[in-house]
Amino acid sequence: MGVSREASLSSSGRSGQVAQLVEQGTENPRVGGSTPSLATLLFLVLVPASAGCAEDPCASLCVDVAASLETCLPEWDVSWESLGAESRGGWRSRCQNEWDEVRSGLEAREIPAAEDQCDDAGNDLADIESMGTCDELRALYLD
Repeated sequence: MGVSREASLSSSGRSGQVAQLVEQGTENPRVGGSTPSLATLLFLVLVPASAGCAEDPCASLCVDVAASLETCLPEWDVSWESLGAESRGGWRSRCQNEWDEVRSGLEAREIPAAEDQCDDAGNDLADIESMGTCDELRALYLD
């Protein structure tokens, strides 16, 4: 399940961009209660986010976006406080915490689709970086 570049880049907000992207883009054909399903609980207990060989693409996206923002901040003549954080690490941590929260609310079968969306957003970020401009990031995070 892919997300168009425009869709993946339009999930603005100051701190929850990755979480919102995944949360809004993940198909959830039935609405459950606030209690996670048994499958979700089992998945979270048996397969922690740090398990396995592959890195979590959504957590990696938080790291990559934070790095890109740090590159652009001087050009924008703003500080991390403009993005609601005290530092690059603070922004990255908040992004990762929000992803962890979204992930914990997903059913195990939904996680691969969410991770695919983060991969797509990472590819979009790479495209933005290859253009050598911070304009698109500024539109997402400041304007």
